[in-house]
Amino acid sequence: MNLKNFLKGIGVYFFADILCLFLALTFSAIGGAVMRVISCICTISVLICLCINFAVNRANGDKKAGIPDGFSRRLFYSAAASGIFLGLGVCLLLAKGGVLPEQFYRWYKLLDAPFLQLCNLFSADITVKSLSWGGAAVLAGMNLVPFCVTWITYLLTRKGFVPGE
Repeated sequence: MNLKNFLKGIGVYFFADILCLFLALTFSAIGGAVMRVISCICTISVLICLCINFAVNRANGDKKAGIPDGFSRRLFYSAAASGIFLGLGVCLLLAKGGVLPEQFYRWYKLLDAPFLQLCNLFSADITVKSLSWGGAAVLAGMNLVPFCVTWITYLLTRKGFVPGE
């Protein structure tokens, strides 16, 4: 568990965020609720694919190096790929609770680009006060998706399952 692999995990976040922001803004130019749903599905799918790719590469690299599989290794890689997403989910709940400024929701949407259109489906406003507690909980919970995907894919790849088959 070295810095290079951790930085690769952080790179997954930045690449996913930029790519998903591009897709979300491109689809939103077309407009309409149907395009928002399609954009939401596409951006979340891109995020999932990038997390799967990261986990498969790390698992295969660890297998070749003879590194034993363990809880701490899966936790390290999952946190590397999704730590920022988890932090954003917590910050959203803090903003809803009044700890962070209500204008944080604007930045949350940009920093959590794979879920941008999902945020807009819950509330298109830029302040968190227009978002219900249930909506905030769902959006914060969605940030667990990259963590779970990375964890499960790494585990399955280490056990011999090849996602491409």
